[in-house]
Amino acid sequence: MREFRPDEMAAAVKQSRELLPHALDALCAVITEVTGQAPNRAQVEYVSLFWLMRICDKVVATSESTTQLTSVAVEPMGLGRISNRSRIFQVLGSPRAAIAIVDPYLKVGFGQELSAVIRARKNLRWGHANGSVPLVSAVNAQARLAIAQRVKSSSNLVEQLQRTVVLTAPIELVEQCQSLGDWAENTSNATLRLLYTANAHQSSALFRHLAWAQRQVGTKIAIHQHGGGYGIDEQHFGEDHDIAISDVFYTFGWQRPDLGKQVRGLSTAMPERAKKSGLRGYLLMSLPVSEHLYRLQAFLMPAHIEHAVKETISFANELVADTDLCVRSSGTDAFPMSRLVGAQAKITHDTGSGRGSVAASRAKLTIHNYLGTSWLETLAMDIPTVCFYDPTMYRPRAAAQPFIDALVRVGVVHYSGREAAKFVNSLRGDPSSWWRSTEVQEARETFVARYANFSDNWLDAWQAEFESLLAE
Repeated sequence: MREFRPDEMAAAVKQSRELLPHALDALCAVITEVTGQAPNRAQVEYVSLFWLMRICDKVVATSESTTQLTSVAVEPMGLGRISNRSRIFQVLGSPRAAIAIVDPYLKVGFGQELSAVIRARKNLRWGHANGSVPLVSAVNAQARLAIAQRVKSSSNLVEQLQRTVVLTAPIELVEQCQSLGDWAENTSNATLRLLYTANAHQSSALFRHLAWAQRQVGTKIAIHQHGGGYGIDEQHFGEDHDIAISDVFYTFGWQRPDLGKQVRGLSTAMPERAKKSGLRGYLLMSLPVSEHLYRLQAFLMPAHIEHAVKETISFANELVADTDLCVRSSGTDAFPMSRLVGAQAKITHDTGSGRGSVAASRAKLTIHNYLGTSWLETLAMDIPTVCFYDPTMYRPRAAAQPFIDALVRVGVVHYSGREAAKFVNSLRGDPSSWWRSTEVQEARETFVARYANFSDNWLDAWQAEFESLLAE
């Protein structure tokens, strides 16, 4: 298992990005062969970039494997799911509003988001990408195999990539590419001045096609940061992608001087809390534990995950016997609880149902075994927070390091599970006096202002920013 420590990760990401033009060439070629029509290369790049980046990452990460693809194995993508909540909000919005909000990153209750939709309905309309799209029922395996057979089977990365693109590209990017493009062109609205999302650009092929079509009629595309790692990781897949396809990229506070006004800070909603007060025990919020290699990104690589699991075991084993610790898994990517057997602490398991911020707000102390999204939320919510990670596996970017260092100095961030546990033990079951200290709060507030700018007044901030943006 390749470990992808920081220097190796940086080299691998660089190699992956250099392969992107070859991946795009291969995708355009297979679209032409399968559909009989040469596509618009710029359009293909825009709607396919997320998948192309990921497939380049995968080819680089598995370059030492001797396994060669020999059959069509199309990856699932989907057109994006529409929730009942989204349907309700779309009905309530004004179709004349010049700004459309699609799939925002709002970890708030239904009532709070509903109130926002109604308050802002004259200027903002909540919606989703939907329509009557002709579906292609089958993969053209014969044509794809014919193309793949013209590519030599070798250890050459470009040739491996070409075969991988041809044999695995989702149906939405090949067989259905033309119909989705036609749908988006017919659906686009020239009166829409700004199209905003924080999630749909990654999850919905429909949205990406619509965003492309809207750009052709002058609509600005605004994308908002929707998770952790952005602005902090040395290399971040989502950050690279989101900036590449947006006219404006909104962050949780940090900026990129090299990109000027394209990257700017904008708060999002403070995450939902538990309705009932009363704190109990400690909560450890785990990273997703999976053996699947999804992309070149810190804490998503199998070796990174295994290191985090081992550090978590060390953390649990170091806790004193009377500690109540609940380990919360990340959805279906569950933490291997059997590996915690033998720890002295009283350990229970939360399978990850319900909102993580709600669970965290019920805990005396929340612990994180990686630097993802949840630690940003608990820091912003002013919940006592401790994090740990192995610095031989993860290195923040230079601009973020001073802010991490400040959190290290006050006991929020630790470089091993064992040291984190020793610190937690020293709190003797009551982290509140430590957490409320001036030095901890100063470090927390400085970090939050730059990297976790959640706010109860997010809607006012949005409306003011969007008005300013459209006046530029």
